[in-house]
Amino acid sequence: MRWRSARACSRGGRLADSAGLRRVLLVGLAGFAVTSFAAAVVPTFWMLVACRVGQGAFAALATPAALAAVTTLFTGRARIRALSWWGAGASLGFAMGAVLGGVLNAAAGWRAVFVACAALSVTALVLVVRVIPPISASLTKPPDWIGAAQIGVVAASIVATCTSLARVGTRPLPVLLWFCAATAIAASVLVRRRRGTFTLVPAGFLGRRAILVANLAGAGAAAAGGSMVYFVTAFTQSALGWSPTASGLLLLPDAAAAAAGAQTAGALTARWGVARTTYLGMATIAAGMLTLAGPPVGGGAILWLVPGTCLVGYGLVLVGVVASIQASSTLGADEHGLSGGLLVTTQQFGVALGLALLSLAGQSVTGADSYRVALMAGAALAGGVCAMLLSIRERKPPEHSDPATVARDRHVGADAS
Repeated sequence: MRWRSARACSRGGRLADSAGLRRVLLVGLAGFAVTSFAAAVVPTFWMLVACRVGQGAFAALATPAALAAVTTLFTGRARIRALSWWGAGASLGFAMGAVLGGVLNAAAGWRAVFVACAALSVTALVLVVRVIPPISASLTKPPDWIGAAQIGVVAASIVATCTSLARVGTRPLPVLLWFCAATAIAASVLVRRRRGTFTLVPAGFLGRRAILVANLAGAGAAAAGGSMVYFVTAFTQSALGWSPTASGLLLLPDAAAAAAGAQTAGALTARWGVARTTYLGMATIAAGMLTLAGPPVGGGAILWLVPGTCLVGYGLVLVGVVASIQASSTLGADEHGLSGGLLVTTQQFGVALGLALLSLAGQSVTGADSYRVALMAGAALAGGVCAMLLSIRERKPPEHSDPATVARDRHVGADAS
């Protein structure tokens, strides 16, 4: 379902620019509250699935709109502090979901989890009404709904292709079909781009080095370490026999480390620059994934799991906040929703693609080694992302580039050129 959320995020970000950030945020929160409460009371499985799809759609409206509101309402150092608190809040939400979800499920059943989601959404809705002022629409053109659908299908096809590769020897047809679908839809995007009808991401937006590097860094970090929770939870419950609640409690230090990554992002960026801080975050993710690949199946596993999850959590949020800082520094008045939607989309796509690739690597062996190989593949992926970012940053801008744009991107990247 993550690819569907990514598609909706790309749509929701541009919709926030055309319909107003505050309005889209309120609609997203209200819709999430309604669908969460509905999920708690529906009588059938398929109705629950429909509610979950609705949750994803409304969350994809609210998330980029909230990020865009932060980058719109704050500037300079105040924006950096606000984005740091944004990252810390996301870490707190992750911890609450991992721990309280398990506790509520064990104490009152799974329906209580959705009731809690609805209550939290209503609380957030009230806070938005009271705190965030109205923000007028900055874009008159309607969102490109066809382009959003195309990007969503391309993302889904790529992830499905990677997921199916493990069975290519016995079932080659699904791999071929998904690959053809990805190629065909990507070609249709290029055709619409040439005709000028693909307006989801305006021409030249991703051509800005700061925007491109920020999205690649966010997606790369998410691909390398975003699936860590899945593998750690599977390991603790399957190999170690832990309960869901114990597995959730294990992630509390990780959430605290992630919040620390968000809070230190601004200071590190000011001292070292965007590039070095991004490399630090990627190196921390790689170190954490390698640490998690080493725990024995026994009582001493926690001595590896806690520091490993903390390292990955710190690096993930550090890179994510730095990417938001970098991208938001180059935006025009009508681009905040677009940038927020694009950042959320690329990061969610990174998580989905990373899970597929790391699972594929793990399936090359059997037993407990499958878990270790998957995590080592995540560390290798983090190193590959660093090399890719380094090559992009060291590439000289073309001679025909606008001098003002080049100077702006160099200023944002500090030592990135």
